[in-house]
Amino acid sequence: MKNIFLIIAILFCFLINAQKIDFSEINSLNALSIISAPAKDISLISRSSVTQLGNNNTAMVYDKSKRSDLMIRQTGDFNTTLMTNTNPNLDNKQKVNVEGNNNYIDVTGNNSNSKEMQINLKTNDKMIFVRHY
Repeated sequence: MKNIFLIIAILFCFLINAQKIDFSEINSLNALSIISAPAKDISLISRSSVTQLGNNNTAMVYDKSKRSDLMIRQTGDFNTTLMTNTNPNLDNKQKVNVEGNNNYIDVTGNNSNSKEMQINLKTNDKMIFVRHY
């Protein structure tokens, strides 16, 4: 029973420290600015999804595009995927699906022909290099 009270007390300490608004500083002049959240521009939302099933898989993503929807799926062991995009003007919706062991995929760059490119690799011990300039 003492352990339950101790756990509850610790949780309440974290909840108290998580409060970011100091209510003593809120008045009628700044109440609306504190409560209202800034509107998000939906056109600039980016998503990246990395799913790895297996051992010693690596995925590195360097993306500077304003809007991206990346998906990397690795099934197997010792797979490596590198995605590098330094073009901020194009959307990036590339998808990589790797099934097998000891595969290496390196995608560098982005252009209008490759912005929705999909790579499906279902084998072992392969290397794929894709360069867009």
